[in-house]
Amino acid sequence: EYRWALRNPVVDESINENNHAIDLLCFSSQFYFILAFFTMSQINLVFAITIFLRQEYNPLGDPAGPLILALMFLAGEIFSRIFIRLADVKIRRFNWRGLWMTKQIEGTVDDDVAAKLAIGEGRQQDLEQERLELQALNSDRFRHRFLERNRPWILQHLVELLTPRSLDQPGPDGRPAIEYVRDVYAELMQMGEGLRKPGDREDISDEEGDELEQLRRNWPRQPLTGASLAIARLWLAKARKRRAFGVLIRGIIEQHKKTSCEICGRNPQEHNVRLVAYLARKGEPDVREIDRLIGLFEENYGFEELDPQLWKAFFRSQAEYCTRCTVCEDAMAQDRMVQASRMPGPGKITRPQDISSDEDEDEVIFDPIVVTRTSPEGRMMSKWLVSARKKLGGQFPRAEARKQMERYAQKLRQLKLKKAKDALSKGQDGPSELDKKLGFDQDQMVVDAATKALALRWIRMARDSLQAKFKQRSETLRTELDTLLEDIHEDDDWYYGAEMRLEGHALNTRGSELEDDRRTLEAEAAVKIHKVEDDLKTYLKERNEEMTRERKAFEAKIAQQRDRIDLDIELRKAELLKTKEIKRKEFDAEAKAAAAELGAAPTELIQQHRNMLLDMDAFIQQERTNAENFRDREEAEAKIMFEKAETIKKTEMERRTAMAGDNTARIREEVAGRVKLAEAEWQLKASKWLTIARKKVQVKQREDQDARQSKNKKRGKG
Repeated sequence: EYRWALRNPVVDESINENNHAIDLLCFSSQFYFILAFFTMSQINLVFAITIFLRQEYNPLGDPAGPLILALMFLAGEIFSRIFIRLADVKIRRFNWRGLWMTKQIEGTVDDDVAAKLAIGEGRQQDLEQERLELQALNSDRFRHRFLERNRPWILQHLVELLTPRSLDQPGPDGRPAIEYVRDVYAELMQMGEGLRKPGDREDISDEEGDELEQLRRNWPRQPLTGASLAIARLWLAKARKRRAFGVLIRGIIEQHKKTSCEICGRNPQEHNVRLVAYLARKGEPDVREIDRLIGLFEENYGFEELDPQLWKAFFRSQAEYCTRCTVCEDAMAQDRMVQASRMPGPGKITRPQDISSDEDEDEVIFDPIVVTRTSPEGRMMSKWLVSARKKLGGQFPRAEARKQMERYAQKLRQLKLKKAKDALSKGQDGPSELDKKLGFDQDQMVVDAATKALALRWIRMARDSLQAKFKQRSETLRTELDTLLEDIHEDDDWYYGAEMRLEGHALNTRGSELEDDRRTLEAEAAVKIHKVEDDLKTYLKERNEEMTRERKAFEAKIAQQRDRIDLDIELRKAELLKTKEIKRKEFDAEAKAAAAELGAAPTELIQQHRNMLLDMDAFIQQERTNAENFRDREEAEAKIMFEKAETIKKTEMERRTAMAGDNTARIREEVAGRVKLAEAEWQLKASKWLTIARKKVQVKQREDQDARQSKNKKRGKG
């Protein structure tokens, strides 16, 4: 792209910054040219210094020195221009395209391959391979396949290849290059499987494309009437309105584009990427957000309102924005393509919320219905079922299908029973007798935080109790299995049967395995719970220490503020007392002067002076009272704000404590849910086996006892 390698702004960020220039030169001819040039300059410099020393020449004292320097710079500029022109000279006879001329400026890959074919050098196999490569490069099918496979990378680097100067030039079809690039970009964005590209042969197409095309050809050509016409017109009106409103807000969205990507922080100046602003909802780009805003606009101002200024004002007040770079957009597009192309089945990851921890909590949403296979609904469902089975693969019906149907039928029966109970409860008029005696009103019931906490604690304790009973039942069954298996020996297979004995041992082994699995899961859960509790203890300890430090700092600040205000009060009091003393002296001097002039000071003057001094005392007291009141108000406000902040922190601590309790309960429920299904099935089988085996063992023991008694009787008679 650049004839001089050091002008290339794209560098390898993985290399140290001091070695970027060496990496760009990459031991090329320019690298050795720079070494030779600077080495020659150093040699000439040494020669010049040697000549100056031998001739005892002082260049700074030479009056012709400035003229010589000017001539040297002028000669250097002239020679540089001459050498630049000579570097661009092309000599086709010697295949000389210029000094360090890049291939992209001179030709394309097609020209290079064609030149190689024209030369005719090399083996015939290489020539044939190059001919095939040239033929492939000239094929539109190959080029579109290349664009389809490398579409994210091309879209990411398209902004690096286009400059304002190149966009102003005419394109391949004679139109401005910016219009040609816009069409190509739209074609790349819309490219996908099943779409016909320019240059494709009409007689070759995929099967799905032919089916879709056949369906389109079979669409009815008759004009729309009635409801179909109304729906089409409504859709057309909404589409036109969406397009018009979208054009009006395009500039507003562009104005809210940030200087860097909100996900990765890249910016165009440092990372050479393009930023795009999108409408967002809850911080994520949403292409349907404009439809939601248009719906809100129509709800507020009516469906017929089309004022552009009103729409812009409403859009500014309601819209949210986000900024993404091309790299993040391509990464998300790749994830969406991978997610869309993932086949269903066992390989697909199941979300935790898709699996319930207790089958009894499942709810049946739909009532059972009967659909005939010949109806349109039946044919549609049959087609969907066949397609789904074909996509999933394997044998149908599945082995567990009957169990699932039985479980679903059980849920339907439970739903029917629940509806009957609800109808019976609704049929009762008014509250119960107990509610009337206690004065309990459900409509006025208010649940506070303490009641809610007690209820949650009771629920958790009840769940723990149920899980403990379930676990105790498993342990009891294992103990009974061990006891009964001790009484059933291999020698007694003639009575019990080998199948029964082996089934008992298999159940005992399965019970031991389930117990080991439970212990493993409980150990893992204990580690997680211990971590949650440690994190909570650490958090509470840090918060308590922080609150203690803040309270001490607040109290110290209040004490310091009180001392400062008290000091200001005392200083103000001393200042006013000093002023009072000065006034008293002035009044005394004035009274003496009046006494000297009139023989005695007038009573009115003395009373006036006394009143003024009393007013000054009252003013001093009022100043002190105001300052103390101001201090008390400031302290009260500061305490209120501090207590509010402390309350918020305590609430956060309580929330974290409750969240830790929820996490602990969730972990325990997950463990119980993972082992409950398998153990419930095992308990059912073990209970059945124990019931049968216990009866047989009791019968055999009774028969053995009877046999021994009869034998003893015979011995006694003999």
